[in-house]
Amino acid sequence: MNILKELSEEWIELFSTDDIIKDINSIINKIEDFENIYPKKEDIFKVFNLIKPQDIKVIIIGQDPYHGKNQANGIAFSVSNNVRTPPSLRNIFKELRSDLGIDHSQNNDLSNWVKQGVFLINSCLTVEKGIPNSHKNLGWDKIILKILNQINKVNKDIIFCLWGNFAKKLYNSLVFKNENEIIFSAHPSPFSFKNGFENSKPFSKINLMLKNNNKKEIFWEY
Repeated sequence: MNILKELSEEWIELFSTDDIIKDINSIINKIEDFENIYPKKEDIFKVFNLIKPQDIKVIIIGQDPYHGKNQANGIAFSVSNNVRTPPSLRNIFKELRSDLGIDHSQNNDLSNWVKQGVFLINSCLTVEKGIPNSHKNLGWDKIILKILNQINKVNKDIIFCLWGNFAKKLYNSLVFKNENEIIFSAHPSPFSFKNGFENSKPFSKINLMLKNNNKKEIFWEY
């Protein structure tokens, strides 16, 4: 199975720079048992299949895929609708309701946000069943950093929404940074929700920035 075969020409061209494809294949070859890896092999690059690099307006950086059965679906923070809402996603929806009055609690799948330009990318794209951060040392973070740098070359005025210090650290490693297009808060996990994510209003802030950049705002209810 060619794990990149579904990607658009635009992504293949971007991945052809800076040894990205070579690095991806190197990691994939290190994973021996895909039966116990999340997300499913065909979903590892799902977020890339939903949007082209030039259409990205906002980047939200997650850390690790969900490690529970049937949870991870290849989009950071998102899960399928037939599984229970994870705590971080529940807090995201809580803040969305507080910020914009939108109830998203019946739809755990964030694919429509991605299709509108919100690139929800984890810094690590795989995880072993039941073991959080089990693939953090495989080198995914270095690949994601390369990809984000290439996206910034294609698209100069992307808004970076950084939830937590891990996302901020990754962002600070980028070659190109636009300090006027950053939204930073605590992570939406239960451990930090009350310490900086609650009432941070990221959704209205993103739409205001998009409006100021003469770009179409995100319909967060979709």
